[in-house]
Amino acid sequence: MAYLKIERLVKGYGATKIIDELNLSVNAHETMVVMGPSGCGKTTLLLTILGAVKADQGDIIIDEKPVNDLPIEERGIAYVPQDYGLFPHLTAYDNISFGLRVRNVSETEKISRVDLLLEAVDLKGMGERKTRQLSGGEKQRVALARALAISPSILLLDEPLNSIDEATKENVRKRLKEILTQLKATTLCVVHDPEDAFILGDRIAIMHDGRIIQCETPNRLLEAPKDDVVRRLIAPMYVLRKSS
Repeated sequence: MAYLKIERLVKGYGATKIIDELNLSVNAHETMVVMGPSGCGKTTLLLTILGAVKADQGDIIIDEKPVNDLPIEERGIAYVPQDYGLFPHLTAYDNISFGLRVRNVSETEKISRVDLLLEAVDLKGMGERKTRQLSGGEKQRVALARALAISPSILLLDEPLNSIDEATKENVRKRLKEILTQLKATTLCVVHDPEDAFILGDRIAIMHDGRIIQCETPNRLLEAPKDDVVRRLIAPMYVLRKSS
């Protein structure tokens, strides 16, 4: 897995700047969580890194190589949208293998890779289930396996727990963290829920008004929030820590 560096990134629509000279670095094998309120530019950030949205200024660098001018398919990035983007008429196996078929991977290698990923995401023996037969947590893991099947340099996750019901969210969240750690994926994940951020993130970057205003480990963020904006965003975590 590679590392990602974003330097002075700007993206606006008309006179409105959605991303405003944003800087961020994600280490190889690290899960970086970008947390902020709705509308602060988190999804735009992911889509700009992916190449689906063109940056106005700044650099997106993967392993010292600027990728701003590269098309999506040449950036080596996998993206999992909020709704997971699965094909409902296909099985879990066919969803995961879709990117491999497009790349003309041999049948033998395709079967081997999909089987390994199904096991890695704890879905062994469920490859023939249709998407509609899967729970929210299972769909999430199929989407994650599909993204990882193409061996991306960078994995982008957009609100990966947004579609999970509260009754199962805690278990799904812990399992997602285990999978990302086990597979050593270099991951940039955006969330709005502080509890999601503190469990998933090796580091947490706080986004506000299109910029990263603080980036720390979860513990350091609790110990030394930079200002009142950060304190308000992470306030629920103080309550959870005291009650646990």
